[in-house]
Amino acid sequence: MKKMIKKCLVICVVMIMTLSSVITAYAQSGNGAAGMRVREYQDEHSVGVEASPRGQLISTITLQLSNEGYRALGIYSEILCHQDMKSITMSINLQRLVDGRWKNYNTKSFEWTNDDNDHLSMAIASYELGLLPAGSYRLSAAYVVYNLDGSLHESKSVTSPSKTVN
Repeated sequence: MKKMIKKCLVICVVMIMTLSSVITAYAQSGNGAAGMRVREYQDEHSVGVEASPRGQLISTITLQLSNEGYRALGIYSEILCHQDMKSITMSINLQRLVDGRWKNYNTKSFEWTNDDNDHLSMAIASYELGLLPAGSYRLSAAYVVYNLDGSLHESKSVTSPSKTVN
């Protein structure tokens, strides 16, 4: 009887260890509340978020804020769609923490359209901002896509973790 209990215990422990190695944890932030699978990441040079909204049109969104040197930040945003789109719009806000509240510091908007039957299933925006005052910054971005016949659209927004500029 003891051998059987011991055997069952060993099997349970092995199963738990096996399952724990394949479970993925997702950050619980405002991004997760929007019904998206989200992976936030941070290292010494950059912070970012990869979101999978599991939408009908939008497949994946990537938003990254990186330290490019003395008081300069690099901004990268990418959206991938399940199919070709008629148009993709992206609005990126660099926000700065001022007196405990996030305030818009810089905003850029981009729009891509599918003219002449070109393929438009992804869009990328990448740029740098320099001479920033010291402080904490984050990105907040909104995306809107329209399918080819314009009968269906989808919108999502994501926010990155914060990055400190010294």
